[in-house]
Amino acid sequence: MVDPNPARARLIAAGISQLLEDGIKVLSRGLNVAEIAERAGVSEKTFFATFGDKGRYVDELLASLVEAPERVTRSLTDMVEKSFIQTKGDPRQTIRAVCAWDFQQVRQDPATLAQLATLVLAREHRGAMKKLRQAYAAYDDAGMKAYQAILARWGASLRAPFTAESMAVSLTALVEGLAVRHLADPTAVPDHLFGDVVVALIGSIVDTGQNHEHIDDVVGPLADEIMVTYEVALTDSLPEDPRSAVVDAARVEFAARGYFSTTLVHISVRSGVPLPVLKQLFPSKAMIVVSALRVPFQELKSQVGDDIALGITADVIVKRFLGRLATFAVRHIEYVEAFLMVVAHDTATAPETAIHVKRELDLPSLIEPVIAAGQRNGLFDDALASYDLAAALTNNLLLRCFTRRDDDPLTHAAVVGATCLRGLLVRDDDGG
Repeated sequence: MVDPNPARARLIAAGISQLLEDGIKVLSRGLNVAEIAERAGVSEKTFFATFGDKGRYVDELLASLVEAPERVTRSLTDMVEKSFIQTKGDPRQTIRAVCAWDFQQVRQDPATLAQLATLVLAREHRGAMKKLRQAYAAYDDAGMKAYQAILARWGASLRAPFTAESMAVSLTALVEGLAVRHLADPTAVPDHLFGDVVVALIGSIVDTGQNHEHIDDVVGPLADEIMVTYEVALTDSLPEDPRSAVVDAARVEFAARGYFSTTLVHISVRSGVPLPVLKQLFPSKAMIVVSALRVPFQELKSQVGDDIALGITADVIVKRFLGRLATFAVRHIEYVEAFLMVVAHDTATAPETAIHVKRELDLPSLIEPVIAAGQRNGLFDDALASYDLAAALTNNLLLRCFTRRDDDPLTHAAVVGATCLRGLLVRDDDGG
């Protein structure tokens, strides 16, 4: 279609060019009609014949600042599909490929600077701002369709409060901001930065588990740790008994997360004891375990000592010990499980910690003197060392307590006692 007034279009284009390319001159002298007419290849007479006066020209110029954005004419969805194929579905490579393409489009699109000029020069111009909003709506619509297609392909959702629409708005604002900064300082904004940022953002807001999570859930662990650091000086708000508060909190955290997934920060937050104070009381999780089990351990030790003092036979003491140990394990299941994790894992990764815990909570040592006495008087087999037998006895009982949690302590003690004390054989085929 032939433009009915080509001079008008050339004059508007010349004015936009002067604004964007000779901004300092425009600020110092204003728009110069003679220079605009010269850029447009027309006379000043044609300028005034077309617009009547400079005021009308400026009004139309501002309304025309928002050009049809070139990047919206290309299909973002098609680019995403193409990238999926080229990257063999790898979401990281796909995101970076699409972002690299989009960043280049925004940098090269003349509309990017024109829209910025509209915000600076024509914020009160209704026509210009209406066009600007329409342009952004087109960006958002293209982005929303592309992101919805990506989420459907991944079988994912967005963590609240994000939606496909709000994500499109965010990414449009992000890429334009980086593109403008790149124009001023290319070194600070390398071509890959937009892709890196979006990978990080997608990693936070996309929920592939369909768990209906909130974005705060992602930053929760970091928030907890930071909040704890602000409680350093709040010792006046300590619980009445901070040591007990920590032990009680650790029991809950170990039960919910397991020993290895629980951190001192988790325990600090739950107990209300600031992390620095907690570390003064318990330098490590292992020390909390020792503290929690020390009293019941001493009770077991006293009970065995009383049985020995009363002259009870070794086999009966062992049976009574198994029942008490089973009760100990069931009653303090979270801590006894943590104790076994420390002993099993830290023996290799933190041997000093494991040695300390074993020394403080040496369960086999409680019954070892009884087994040794039974070996000396011929009641127990002496083919193995008394401590090895004691360790086998306690380890079997504790293992059964964890693997058969529905059973009560008496059942645990009876099964292990029957197996370890009476053995498996009903007759000796070797004749021994």
